[in-house]
Amino acid sequence: MAQVIRAYGNPSRLEEYLPDPGEPVDRWFTALNSGNARAIAATISDIVLTPPSVLIDPFCGAGSSCTAARLLGVRFAGVEIDPVLACVSLAKCQCGPRHGARLAERPRTDDEPQLRCLRLVRDLQGADGGGGLGEEEIVADLTRAPAPVPGGTVVRGDSTDPANWADMKLPATDAVMFTSPPFYSDWRGPDVPPHLRAGASAVLPARRNVADADAGAEPARGYCDLVVGALLAMESVAVHGTAIIEHEPGDSGGDRLAVLSERIRRETEAEVLEVLETGDFSGAGTLSLVVCRF
Repeated sequence: MAQVIRAYGNPSRLEEYLPDPGEPVDRWFTALNSGNARAIAATISDIVLTPPSVLIDPFCGAGSSCTAARLLGVRFAGVEIDPVLACVSLAKCQCGPRHGARLAERPRTDDEPQLRCLRLVRDLQGADGGGGLGEEEIVADLTRAPAPVPGGTVVRGDSTDPANWADMKLPATDAVMFTSPPFYSDWRGPDVPPHLRAGASAVLPARRNVADADAGAEPARGYCDLVVGALLAMESVAVHGTAIIEHEPGDSGGDRLAVLSERIRRETEAEVLEVLETGDFSGAGTLSLVVCRF
């Protein structure tokens, strides 16, 4: 493992890793592991060098990678199991000025999911993780931010299930996966009022009967299980490219990076190219980026 580790300077300090409260669209809502959208975009540009055919995030959370895709001008494809986070990510991925122009309208039964997700974002502003923005500020963000690239999508479901990727029509090559899987075994979705969680579930029903992430109906899977599962799902749908996977020390003890590297080698067709150590500002220790070719 030691031979593939090198120091890396992006981000170089905590302030560069945390979400920017002034970043249009991305500031609407953040979650525990949300990163800085511009730092994500810069890291992708630095490591991959050429624009990807698609930016993939199998654990897209509150959608910082969605905003990074907008900044890069590339299509986004993501999966998220939590209904609230899936709706937030879909809004960040797909909403533009035309959705903002309709935000204040009375809801209708035939409103498209993007608009319904944007209304949920508005209603989440007073909840934990919300940006505290007014409706006018949300609308203004949609005119200031780069336009979403057509074809972007977010599915609510289990990212390790190839069926959740099969309908996305992803390009076979030059994809980039940038993701921050749950680092801790006790991860739960954001703490929001029950009626907002129910509303999110109604907008984006789970694929393949996946239970809500905080329902406790399924045993928790570890960080390494999720990473390996996501890589196997990409192989199953015949997508190839570069994966950049965030890692910080979790609660399982031991050298989890070494375990992850060995499991990727043994269980997938992916190759670990290098591990980039960015700094000791993650809250639990050194934040690393595991770079693979899958």
